Amino acid sequence: MSQQVPPYPYSQQPGGYGPPTAPPGQPPVGYGYGAPVPPGPHGQPPVVPPPQPTGTNVMAILAIVFAFLFSPLGIVFGIIGRRQTRRTGQSGRGLATTGLVLSIVFLVFGIAAVVWTTILAAQFVRGVESIPSTSPDAPGVSAPVVSGPAGAGTVTIADGDYGPELPADALATEVGNQTGATDVICPGYLPAQVDASSTCDGTVDGQNARLRATVTAVAGSEASILISRES
Repeated sequence: MSQQVPPYPYSQQPGGYGPPTAPPGQPPVGYGYGAPVPPGPHGQPPVVPPPQPTGTNVMAILAIVFAFLFSPLGIVFGIIGRRQTRRTGQSGRGLATTGLVLSIVFLVFGIAAVVWTTILAAQFVRGVESIPSTSPDAPGVSAPVVSGPAGAGTVTIADGDYGPELPADALATEVGNQTGATDVICPGYLPAQVDASSTCDGTVDGQNARLRATVTAVAGSEASILISRES
């Protein structure tokens, strides 16, 4: 008849077999620091609990910082921080939420400020452009002039491609001589016909002026013109 093996090694307890015991004042054997983890049920590997996360999530802290520095990055860090704290259990979820909200608010206010500034700048530019220039040399700006008769003269008729005409150069010279205008330019040609007219541009007393030459009579090789200023 075989002898049964005791379930526990021989104990130093007086009186027989049993689980090992520790000397008085010491932790039980197998339950102290560095002791092996007891096996799981049915011989499964021991279940080791995962380490508990410590500290505040870095992305949550960055979300608060960049909410004031660069709000788009604050939004990104806030979203990442909320996800990481949910997954890992770290502290800082409140920081990530606060940074996300502040970043969104600052971004909205920044966009509104840019749009408002652009509108004001456009209105200011339009207001400046609408102010009439008082300088006679300003390009594209014609100073107001008083309309009325400015003089009369005669121009030698020449043969043109379409019949008798008053050449543009001769007409400009006569307009300048009769009105005192300078830099007179008469476009095209003026037919040597009564009531035919042409508008010339020039400068009178330092102001831009429009001078209209109208044929009043044709006699031989000369044509009489009446010159008037237009406002």
